[in-house]
Amino acid sequence: MGLFRKKNKNKESQVLTSEKLILEQLKRDDDQFITSLARKLIEGSPLILNFDQLHVDSANKVISFISGVVFAIEGHIVEINETTYLFGDKNLYTDNSIEAWLKENLN
Repeated sequence: MGLFRKKNKNKESQVLTSEKLILEQLKRDDDQFITSLARKLIEGSPLILNFDQLHVDSANKVISFISGVVFAIEGHIVEINETTYLFGDKNLYTDNSIEAWLKENLN
């Protein structure tokens, strides 16, 4: 009888960053909704947010808040176009799946 057993290390299947991507056409800027998006960003889900349907003041509020979250988690912000931005954590580009997704879906 051994005192030490070799532990089975179950490797969790690696989820691609692009599979966690959240696309959102923003229609409101209420604090509860924006905070829920920020939590998802902190948990590792990149956000592509489109601000076309928000008033400029509301869009600036959301961009400022989410940008603060990105700064705090040492992440990245990418302008896709004038009203659409990609927000991600510091691991946004680690697996190259985001670049592939952007090339496939935005060109």
